[in-house]
Amino acid sequence: MKKNEYCILNKQYTKEEYETLVPQIIEHMCKTGEWGKYFPVQYSPFGFNETAGNVEHPLNRDTAIERGWKWYDGDMNRGPADKTFAIPRSISEVSDGISEEVLTCEITGKPYRITSQELAFYRRMNIPVPRRCPDQRQRDRAALRNPHKLWKRSCAQCDREMCTTFAPDRPEIVYCEECHLKEVY
Repeated sequence: MKKNEYCILNKQYTKEEYETLVPQIIEHMCKTGEWGKYFPVQYSPFGFNETAGNVEHPLNRDTAIERGWKWYDGDMNRGPADKTFAIPRSISEVSDGISEEVLTCEITGKPYRITSQELAFYRRMNIPVPRRCPDQRQRDRAALRNPHKLWKRSCAQCDREMCTTFAPDRPEIVYCEECHLKEVY
């Protein structure tokens, strides 16, 4: 419902009906404890393993299902068991037919495909076709980020104590906000 006003759950109301219904809905949701909370996870159209939640707080299939959450095992056809598609090392050696193939992740063994749009992007940027499935590539990127934890460290310039996501045993030089701004500007 694009460019419509006074809608509730994809149903159009008059301004007067809307202004009468909204307070009633809010009151009901407050009574049931739903108001102000995220949409219940059991109604998500995605499996937990397809979301960023699994990157930040990984769970196995059994634990997610035990909690009442969906899990997506995939419905992609792997093709014949004896057929393995060899991914060329150079993008210039890749044919258009690769977008019809089911590729296998070199880490997890999970099947994945390359779309024709992705292939065009890889060619334009001269990037080799990935050998890892999208989920594994997301996990690899997440592993490069600092953990969700703060450590006390001293500013490398003024010795003021501060909190940072860089652990004390890491080699990075850290500055307090004031010294950082002086350095940058």
